[in-house]
Amino acid sequence: MAKIRHNNILDTVDSVLSVSKKKGIIHLHAEDQALNGQHLTLNGQKVLHFGTCGYLGLEHHPAVKRGAIDAIERYGTQFPMSRTYISNPLYSKLERMIETMYNAPVVISKNCTLSHLTTIPSIIHQSDLVILDHQVHASVQEAVKKLLSQGVTVEMVRHNNLEMLEDRIKKQRSKFERIWYMADSVYSMYGDFAPIPEMIALAEKYEQLYLYVDDAHGMSWAGKNGTGYAMSQMPDGLYRKMILTANLGKAFGACGGLSLFPNEEWYNKVNNFGGPLTFSVQIEPATLGAAIASAKIHLSDEIVGYQEELQKKIAYFNTLLRQTDLPLVHESESPIFFIGTGTMDMGNYLVQALLQDGIYVNLATFPAVPAKNIGVRITISLTNAYEDIEELVHKLNVHFHRALSETYQTLAHIRKAFKLAAPTTAVAVQADSAETPGANTGTVLNRYTTIEAIDAALWNKYLGHRGMFDWEGMRFLEASFRENKEQENNWGFRYYTVEDPQGKPVLVTFAAVALLKEDMFAQSSISRALERERENNPYYLTATGIVLGTLFTEGNHLYLDRESPYWKEALKALLAELSSEQEEQNAGSILLRDLDANDPELDEFMVEQDYVKLDLPESCVVENLNWSTEAEYRKTLSKKGRENFVQKIKRNEHFYDVVVKDRLPEEELLHAMALFKNVKNNNFAINNFLFPDKLFHLLNESDAWEFIVLYIKAEYSINRKPVAVGFCHKNAANVYSFMLIGMDYDYLMEYGVYRQMLYQVLKRANALQCEKVNFGISATLEKKKIGATPYPKVGYHQSKDNFTMEMIGATYAVEKE
Repeated sequence: MAKIRHNNILDTVDSVLSVSKKKGIIHLHAEDQALNGQHLTLNGQKVLHFGTCGYLGLEHHPAVKRGAIDAIERYGTQFPMSRTYISNPLYSKLERMIETMYNAPVVISKNCTLSHLTTIPSIIHQSDLVILDHQVHASVQEAVKKLLSQGVTVEMVRHNNLEMLEDRIKKQRSKFERIWYMADSVYSMYGDFAPIPEMIALAEKYEQLYLYVDDAHGMSWAGKNGTGYAMSQMPDGLYRKMILTANLGKAFGACGGLSLFPNEEWYNKVNNFGGPLTFSVQIEPATLGAAIASAKIHLSDEIVGYQEELQKKIAYFNTLLRQTDLPLVHESESPIFFIGTGTMDMGNYLVQALLQDGIYVNLATFPAVPAKNIGVRITISLTNAYEDIEELVHKLNVHFHRALSETYQTLAHIRKAFKLAAPTTAVAVQADSAETPGANTGTVLNRYTTIEAIDAALWNKYLGHRGMFDWEGMRFLEASFRENKEQENNWGFRYYTVEDPQGKPVLVTFAAVALLKEDMFAQSSISRALERERENNPYYLTATGIVLGTLFTEGNHLYLDRESPYWKEALKALLAELSSEQEEQNAGSILLRDLDANDPELDEFMVEQDYVKLDLPESCVVENLNWSTEAEYRKTLSKKGRENFVQKIKRNEHFYDVVVKDRLPEEELLHAMALFKNVKNNNFAINNFLFPDKLFHLLNESDAWEFIVLYIKAEYSINRKPVAVGFCHKNAANVYSFMLIGMDYDYLMEYGVYRQMLYQVLKRANALQCEKVNFGISATLEKKKIGATPYPKVGYHQSKDNFTMEMIGATYAVEKE
């Protein structure tokens, strides 16, 4: 069958960032004629700068600037040669100084990203296992992705979870020569630390375990000679089984990446031919000169004074924050702070309000953090005065509580999203703050757990005419997916209506709470690999989720009156209810599926509610049934469609006896179920669990369902069993839905079974004088040929964290389909 469209992560990130760009809080340009690190001029306004990674302000140190100027005057603006041949004279001087600082051999690259691309492929063997910390920096992950195509096995563990790491070591150590755990020393979003001593202890316990640590955000402000946080945790020097990377940018004040090695063997291997070292340009003389000047500061007592003063400012900021109820995600001695906002809507509002009030901070959004864990990232540097920090906390507190009210958020909800405890002491809260989410608009949300509680006429008016999920269809599904022996086939049904102040429905929808496969919309090659794992562990990488509609139904399951002035409030009320349901059911994710792809207004709204847009399979529909003869039908087709009909469908039609049945005999029903399993086992376009046997038996008893059965005629085959069965539903609104198919693959190619079934479904719907045929998803090209129109669909997804899908993406290479 034809492949479905799969989501491109770049498109997702683009949709997220486009909202913030539109609001004027990212992709800004500083307008200053000169910079000092304390202020920036943005949009014509002078603001305090709390977004720098230059934690010590060394980029403005007179000696560092003079070092850059002197280097240009002596060596020019560049040294345009590969380092394989000749290096700029300043390289050897800088290398000696860095080796003195760390007491370890070093390879210097143009930046940290190139350090990883230089080092990781040079050191990791095909016989090694790489285990990534979930939050390790994207530059490390990108370097590791290149190993997948070389056959290197990659896994991922939850952030700083050494128990999970040890469990993977125990299970995998017999299969691999070495196991590499890759982590940051100081994490760039939350400012928390890796447990370096505990990691070393684990590496001592398991000789196969090696460590790769990125200390880009820990350098200069911590450690002896500013060698960083990781080195501050290793009093005896660089650990014998650790490769450490560090940054000559950020707090160091220049630019460049360091790869530090515990032995000469690894150093020589990377230095001789470390990929980008050979084919990338060298660091510019000005940057080398600045780095040498900064290294002199690091090797002097001057660095100690800077470190101590920064720690005082960090401590002062922590003290002021404790006097508020702001949800600080992690309190530490690092210069990086993160205040949770929960939704992007609130994050955008808060950053925008602070910017207008003279404070610049960073918005931290997906994919740098999980979609439910949006917030503002604040950095403290030596260039921030104490009175600046006081102003920051005051304005942050004021605008945070205003943002709560304006974006219908609550502090309790944010703390729950970040798993933060309530404040232990009473704190001052702004008078204009509100713990209730915004003003009461007068909309009313109703929640039901059975379709029986909803008036059939109301349901069918707003949703029932769209497909098989009319009122009777929902009764059928409730009966089919309850009291089954398999846990995956027991669904919780939820029905929601939201009414405006006059009692008119603004929103009507339903959802299922069910066990999902985490790879449901992953590439088929990934699902096939996971299914091999599930042969021994059936519930591997599965979790409870909430899905708009159900895993059986297809189509737009959401009625939303976009003409109503209350539609956004109604949708927010639904999302809040789904979030509560998620907590109550301990569901890992929420998926709003099968919505129209070309709806930029809804895109922006959902992004601000922290939902990630996903491309979903196209939904195929035939709406032109105004024909009564085959000749008239052919005229509705395109030229290619007519050729396909003659060559691939009409030519084979004489092989078949086509029978429409209201009921199947027991033996034939069991055969039809086996045929359906054939299709399920051969198609991973959407990977979900096999439906329960009960569903097929109830379907066989329902007056709303019928079967289109294809037999090969006796003169062509001795097989008297069906070679294909179409499971079809007709609702009261005259909509025919081709829901399931079972096929005998021995006859698929020779007799064109699938194409024949599509045509026979269309003929049956026409004979019944139906107004529309829902042909479902996947196999879009074949359905287009018989006259179906594909409608692009999207979903909006939110999970408690990004871990599972990132782990799947990190672990399983995407094979060519």
